[in-house]
Amino acid sequence: MISLVVATVLLLIHALVCLVLWTLMKLGLLPVRGHMLTVMVLVPLWGPLLVALLSVRSAVFGADLKDATLETLRINDDMHRSLLVQGRERDDGVVPLEEALIVNDPGDRRRLMLSMLTEDPDAYLAQLQAAKLNDDVEVAHYAATAVAQISKESDLKLQQLERAFKTDPSSHNLDAYCDFLGAYLDSGLAEGCVAQIQRQQYARLLARRCEREDVPALRIRYATALVDAGEIDKAEDVASQLVIDASDEQDVWMLCLRLAVIRRDGQAVQRVIDAIDKQHVYLNAENRERLAFWHEGEEAR
Repeated sequence: MISLVVATVLLLIHALVCLVLWTLMKLGLLPVRGHMLTVMVLVPLWGPLLVALLSVRSAVFGADLKDATLETLRINDDMHRSLLVQGRERDDGVVPLEEALIVNDPGDRRRLMLSMLTEDPDAYLAQLQAAKLNDDVEVAHYAATAVAQISKESDLKLQQLERAFKTDPSSHNLDAYCDFLGAYLDSGLAEGCVAQIQRQQYARLLARRCEREDVPALRIRYATALVDAGEIDKAEDVASQLVIDASDEQDVWMLCLRLAVIRRDGQAVQRVIDAIDKQHVYLNAENRERLAFWHEGEEAR
């Protein structure tokens, strides 16, 4: 009974305090926002105390505290934005694909193989072909199976494009068939006699495209296809005309260099090197390394 009386008295005191504070808020003497009234009423003792503390803080510091707080937040935000994310010194378990297939333990190799198979096998074709020769029998089996599946799908698409081209030899079908066949040959999926037949077909398709669209880039592809197909004489004829029409193209001179190397003609190699130096032909990093290799070889001779 005494506890009930005490609780009732405390609640009445709390209600009286809330009424006084509310009156002060209405009169503008208590600089506290109206939404704090809920906290003040529903939280006995601590609610009114919190409202009183907020009013004292506002009276003492005023708007300066708000401005200072905002400025601090702005500075901290700028500092965080300017921080550079540093790479971890140690990336455990992250290794190059080739290294994982060659030197890592069997668990890493098999996890990597399964990852490649589940993500996008086509994107890892070169690694899968290398993995076919791996000492790990399971890895080699997975790789061979994946390559066989990719090869099967590529052969099917190639047949579809060839059929579409024979049915309708339009420019669109010619370009689609020719481009896919070129990518197919570059992938290394074709082997042996089949690859040789496909290279000859690729050269014929490029010849038809050159008849329709005579541009240096297409003729360079045509001459390169002729070299790959073993038709060196035709490739040299195309390359000779390219030297006249597009002497500033680095791929033209790399083609000439390749033809000279195939002919095993040291003098022709030196003429190509001299012509590139004389005409100041721009070469990318890969072609500069290739040219330096043959240049050093000629100097050694």
